[in-house]
Amino acid sequence: MSARWVTLKKIAEMTGLPVTFFDERTGRSGCWPEGVVWKWFEGRKLVDHVALDAFIDKDRSPPTTRGRKKASEACPA
Repeated sequence: MSARWVTLKKIAEMTGLPVTFFDERTGRSGCWPEGVVWKWFEGRKLVDHVALDAFIDKDRSPPTTRGRKKASEACPA
């Protein structure tokens, strides 16, 4: 059984994202709601990975501007 509330280091290992990614979003920027997605506990930041997944899933992804070139553009070959 996996713990629901995990440290920034552990969530970074679970997702493959750097610790700084989580530290920035749980800090002064306030991108992620404190008490829902993350909280302070005994001097450490903890992230609720279940709530984080739900928080990420609730927003639609914006359309990407990367990828294939439009058909009207010629490919330099």
